Amino acid sequence: MLLGSFVVFSIGVGFLILDEVTETLTWMPWSELGGTLIAAAVLSVWLDYFFRREQTAVEDERLRRILAEQAPHMRDAVIRAFAAGSDDLARVATPALLDELVSNALAMRLGDNEFAREIYRDLREEAIGPLERWHDASLSIDLSPIEPDRVEAESLPPGDYFDVVVRWEYTTVPAHPKRRFVCLSDRVEYAELASERGATSGWFFKPESGIPANSRSAFELRRFTIDGAEQPIRRSERKHSQSYTVSVPEQVLQTAEPVAVSYTYRTITPRHFHLLFFDIEQPTRDLRVDFDYGGCGIQSVSTLDLVPSVRPTRIERTPQDLPGDVIRVDLDGWIFPRSGVAFVWTLDRERTAQRPGHSKSSSHQNDQR
Repeated sequence: MLLGSFVVFSIGVGFLILDEVTETLTWMPWSELGGTLIAAAVLSVWLDYFFRREQTAVEDERLRRILAEQAPHMRDAVIRAFAAGSDDLARVATPALLDELVSNALAMRLGDNEFAREIYRDLREEAIGPLERWHDASLSIDLSPIEPDRVEAESLPPGDYFDVVVRWEYTTVPAHPKRRFVCLSDRVEYAELASERGATSGWFFKPESGIPANSRSAFELRRFTIDGAEQPIRRSERKHSQSYTVSVPEQVLQTAEPVAVSYTYRTITPRHFHLLFFDIEQPTRDLRVDFDYGGCGIQSVSTLDLVPSVRPTRIERTPQDLPGDVIRVDLDGWIFPRSGVAFVWTLDRERTAQRPGHSKSSSHQNDQR
């Protein structure tokens, strides 16, 4: 439109110039024709501006009406799309935005903003912080009296000890190129190591045991396998601790597929410590724990389930009329770090020597991890 008006305006100007410079074409009113064309060009520009402004106002009003009518439907469609699949949400949402969405949704559901934000913050630290998630985990603990020849061979200090063989097995997608196992007797250092929840597993060995934490008697990683293939183990020793390192094959890391991980370690604990505690290191779904204490001279064992969950824990014991002493603990659903399972025992000789009405010894509260 503007281009056509400019052409008409230029022609009108040309006619005016032609009327001034020629004397032979006086029979044609060039000046009147040029003025008419110029006036028509200016009028068309003004009309175009006037009608365009009116049309813009009409379109804006129509768009506002459509948005007002369709906004609830569009909002519901977006919410349904996000709820139906996380892929669409992941393309447009940043982690900070996702945190806000979850917090706001939880606040609406609970009716308390502060409560919802604190709950989500704790859950995020437990679930999002760790890089690995374990599935279908099993923990097997075999308790047995330590052999006299082993006491002599390892020059253990006088005292009664239990031999403890622990086996973990789970399925996961490995996230670390190496796995480390550290045995130490410094409680502060152990607490720092346990709070990291990374590629290192810690085992706390009480100094009261009379055995240094850097001794193989205190802790020894005996086997580590991935999908049944045994992996080399490297050991290093410090003044008050020791560590074992296992490298995860590069092919396993590159494929990023679930694999079956299994490892076995051995330790000892004095009988009078009365307790073994096992940490949950990573977010774990479905855990089965078997505690075998047959032939150890133990009168009774109490199980401490330190796992907060709405699902009831299933605990089964070997019937008294059958041989063997095994406790099985089944934990369904997700279990988060900073929890665990403990076993507390009472020895036959202690139960016999205990007088009626006498309270249990305070040594029952000591722990060996």
